[in-house]
Amino acid sequence: MSEHNRRTMTVKELAEYLGIGYIKAYELTRSKGFPMFKVGKKILIIRSKVDEWLENTAIGQQF
Repeated sequence: MSEHNRRTMTVKELAEYLGIGYIKAYELTRSKGFPMFKVGKKILIIRSKVDEWLENTAIGQQF
């Protein structure tokens, strides 16, 4: 399955998608209500919810 067809992304993929550093992307995953879950220690982000979360939560905030 290609990367863009997957329903989840990793923190590294999130950083690339948003054009931010890995550490900042990891910090985002700890934000209240961020669309992520853990499988063991691995953080997976729900791809379809990232833009919605950004629009509803992060616009105008500094990270």
